[in-house]
Amino acid sequence: MTPARMWAVAVAAAAAGVAVCVIVLESDHQVAKAAFAIFGPAVGWGFIGTGLYAWRREPGNRTGMLMVLLGFAWFLSTLEASDSPLLYTLAITGGGLWGSLFLHLGVSFPDGRLKSSLDRWIVRAGYVIFPLAFAPGLLFTGPEQFDCPRCPESLLLIRPDDDLARLGMALGGLLYGSLFVIVLVRTVRYWRAADPFERLQLTPVYVSALFTFLLVIVARSGAGAAAWWAAFVAAWLTPFAFLGGLMRRRISVLVEELHASRARIVEAGDAARRKLERDLHDGAQSRLVALALLLRSARSRADGDPKLAELLDRASDELATSLEELRELARGIHPAVLSERGLEPALQALVSRAPLPVTLEARTDERLPGQVESTAYFVVSEGLTNVAKYAQATHATVSVERVDGSVMVEVADDGVGGADAATGSGLRGLADRVAAVQGTLWLDSPAGRGTRLRARIPV
Repeated sequence: MTPARMWAVAVAAAAAGVAVCVIVLESDHQVAKAAFAIFGPAVGWGFIGTGLYAWRREPGNRTGMLMVLLGFAWFLSTLEASDSPLLYTLAITGGGLWGSLFLHLGVSFPDGRLKSSLDRWIVRAGYVIFPLAFAPGLLFTGPEQFDCPRCPESLLLIRPDDDLARLGMALGGLLYGSLFVIVLVRTVRYWRAADPFERLQLTPVYVSALFTFLLVIVARSGAGAAAWWAAFVAAWLTPFAFLGGLMRRRISVLVEELHASRARIVEAGDAARRKLERDLHDGAQSRLVALALLLRSARSRADGDPKLAELLDRASDELATSLEELRELARGIHPAVLSERGLEPALQALVSRAPLPVTLEARTDERLPGQVESTAYFVVSEGLTNVAKYAQATHATVSVERVDGSVMVEVADDGVGGADAATGSGLRGLADRVAAVQGTLWLDSPAGRGTRLRARIPV
């Protein structure tokens, strides 16, 4: 929305609110004039103000637009204070549109779009029921039946009839109540299916909206002025619940974007590690192997020169050491077996090189996503490295299993314990890596009782 249009809407809202104040204060039948002259415009302004803010912040989100429309529909409903039969009739019928928009807003939150055919049917029913549910009763309801002798006669009135008026009002209450039950069941199901971030934004909106809906039903069923005032207060607070939900949604979106960004960084790092490992394997390592073959060939021809033979033997030994160090470096960067054969074979190779006995229990029936396998591998690698360096252990255990949509990884030893994740850059980096895939890392290392490193990695 352009600034000019926002100002136009704001001016129209201000004018509508002032008009409501004038109509209320000049009314011959409105009770509690001063309170209603303040509170009536306040509800409309609350919805329009928060709606304009939300609309400006997220132009593609229809929630702000619906809140603005609801505010103006609320102003229409407050014309019940008018002494004009035409305005009064418009208010007691068309004024129900604020309830229709209220329902539309709640069902379509947080993006203002209806997500299913059930939602569309609910909203359509709302646009019929809220303005028209009590229309049959209004055909037979005069000022006396409204307990408002000084109210103007509705233009819908055919003739006053207590029995038909009560029947019509009962029918309207039944329609309201049935719609409320359907909305309640739909809301509970949708809330239960939502993830924790969605629940964070939905809970205040759903609670506030359903409570207001229920109070309106009670008030329209003839519970008296107290019920109407309670409904008005709930309606006045509701736009702030919607605004709070939108702000929580924005925070949750930022959190999700942060998780996605960290995951992309980890994936890019893994891709770079895989490329570097391939380059070492196909480049430097292959050339060193070829050089070793040349040295072997030269050694076989140097039997007549003992000094040259000794020199070639030393060169071959140094080359073999360098080649093994290069292979270890390549495995540390990214083991080829992890990409080619999967997590379990890579862990078996890792455990076989450990400087102490390690028991491996890996229960993964199928290949896992690359990021999951890579993260699990480096959890075990870092854990075993720390065991070898600091634990003074005689035995270690590595466990990997898939549980309820996650991979649980554990590295435990019988060493001296006392490890602290806060003092080790390796563990801090590992925690960041696990968090980047929305996992969790725990370290349990009581002094003298060994160390247990555990990670939960969502699949």
